[in-house]
Amino acid sequence: MEDEPYYALCVQDEQGEPEIAFFELTREALPGALGISLYTSPDGELQRRHLRNDEVLIVPRSHEDLLEAITSGVPSSVYLDGERIAGSVFKAMLEIDLGKPIHQPRLIRLEEPDLH
Repeated sequence: MEDEPYYALCVQDEQGEPEIAFFELTREALPGALGISLYTSPDGELQRRHLRNDEVLIVPRSHEDLLEAITSGVPSSVYLDGERIAGSVFKAMLEIDLGKPIHQPRLIRLEEPDLH
């Protein structure tokens, strides 16, 4: 799946280049939470609905591009074909697809305090 691009909802930057559009998740409990919209194909009902806004476009993005955007923008949610995925979970999915090692947390056992 790593060679199949995702299609991202984008806006044009100052130089006219498409960049992934981050949007504020107004229904989240955490103020300022961000999300991005991705698709598995360039055309569909959801994509056509989103393209009604003249300021956005849908552009293919590689796994590396998405990983860079997610690492810098840290969205709490990724909407893939309209389905919500936690940003951290989608980031891990990309890292697995790219063959990057996933670091497991190291368990630490705390000693019981000596109360005597």
